[in-house]
Amino acid sequence: MSDRYTRGAEQTVANTVQSDLRRELRHLGFDAFDAGLTYEELAYRQQSNADFFVEIDSNHSGHPVGGAGVSAGALAIEVGLVVARVAAVVRVYNGRTLNQIAEFDLQKNKTAFVPMAIGLGGRSVWGLIALPLVQYGQYRAAAHEVARLAAERIAGR
Repeated sequence: MSDRYTRGAEQTVANTVQSDLRRELRHLGFDAFDAGLTYEELAYRQQSNADFFVEIDSNHSGHPVGGAGVSAGALAIEVGLVVARVAAVVRVYNGRTLNQIAEFDLQKNKTAFVPMAIGLGGRSVWGLIALPLVQYGQYRAAAHEVARLAAERIAGR
């Protein structure tokens, strides 16, 4: 993927892990919310309105492992086997002292056949449209799983 799509995928993974973790924690009975602050910003504040703070450092990687193209008449499609990996380090801090009380290293891989490109054309002109956004679905699925695992670990399950 180009740099533009890589940065977009990073943002997708980070947003998905953050929002899904909050949703999963609420589902488990926690009053989870986004403090909108970094750990460093929390350290400078005088008081806290939370019992715990959770810091998430997520990353992703993914690549097509193989692919094949098929055409019939004026239509062509390329499908590929895509492996998406999402990893996150989740740190839990005491809300009053900001002492770290837990750290979890989590990872989830998703593998699927996805359309990589579509081609249209005729005798003299062909066009091929790459579909890198389809790979985002793989990242999102892996990020959902990482968030679910993080919520279960935080809840002690």
